Amino acid sequence: MSPLLFLKLALVPFAVWLASLAARRWGHAVSGYLGGFPMIGGPITLYLAIDHGPEFAARSALVTMAAIAGQAAHMLAFSGAGRAYGALAGLLAGWVAYAVVSTGVGTIPLVPAGAFAIAVAGLFAMARFLPHPKSAATLPAIPPVELWLRLAAALALAAAILFGAATLGPTVSGILLSLPITGSIMPPFTLALYGPDALARLQRGFITGLTGFTAFFLVVSVAVVPMGIVASFSAATAAAIAAVAAFSALRRSRA
Repeated sequence: MSPLLFLKLALVPFAVWLASLAARRWGHAVSGYLGGFPMIGGPITLYLAIDHGPEFAARSALVTMAAIAGQAAHMLAFSGAGRAYGALAGLLAGWVAYAVVSTGVGTIPLVPAGAFAIAVAGLFAMARFLPHPKSAATLPAIPPVELWLRLAAALALAAAILFGAATLGPTVSGILLSLPITGSIMPPFTLALYGPDALARLQRGFITGLTGFTAFFLVVSVAVVPMGIVASFSAATAAAIAAVAAFSALRRSRA
């Protein structure tokens, strides 16, 4: 394995590790912020722009943004089935929901405004239908075994995305880049170990993170071709941070 490929793969479990440590320090909601943020899809999209050109990255980012609706379907299905039948059933239901919605999105001719509207609809559905936490927040004591399992699962999923995206084209790449990696790792552990209230707090944190995800891929999809890789990805990162900060402030003001 080349050093560059190793670095690409290492960034993904690093993102999961960071989100898991954030849960230890600040709770499930902050862990969700980082889990929804483009800490995985962002770097891999940058690799696609470098390896395959700005046009490839722009098309991929467009589909990735629209496939946020699939991430919303995954979260909603996991919440419903997981609460009723357990974490494994929730995970299976979530993946089926993601596959159905994201595959459907991938067949639609997309433009930036349409893809953005689809993403916002998914975020709205999550905000409207995901349960709210009912009890006071508690800090999870994540054991080392659980953390290593999270990292191993993230690395396996990242390898599948990275190798698949290079050969299957921008549309399939975009769907793969929106795969709910952290959304498939943290919620099952959280539900199984800490219960449905912690799951609600984590998933609502994901909504905040996904606002940054949406902003990031919107900017990349419209700016990477005319502005170039460095300027567009810098602007996308700034937009993601600003979106998360604004949405967090809105949530605090409503609370």
